[in-house]
Amino acid sequence: MSAIARQAGLASSQLFGWRRNAIKSGAVRPQRDTARLGFVEVTPTASASVEIELGGVVIRAGADINEEQLVRIIRAVRKA
Repeated sequence: MSAIARQAGLASSQLFGWRRNAIKSGAVRPQRDTARLGFVEVTPTASASVEIELGGVVIRAGADINEEQLVRIIRAVRKA
């Protein structure tokens, strides 16, 4: 709570006082259980994509599309 008080520009004693008064008045209940922290590992992934606009039609394809598939899609859109 001291770090929170510092971030807000307050004296930690003021924040503790407000907390104590809120608990006494019944406005809040103290949280008795301890929070459990879990750690995760974030692994960035490539999310490249291609976006092509043809005659008002937008074609979106993932980076893993092969050239033949993309050519077939473009030809189909042009014929439509």
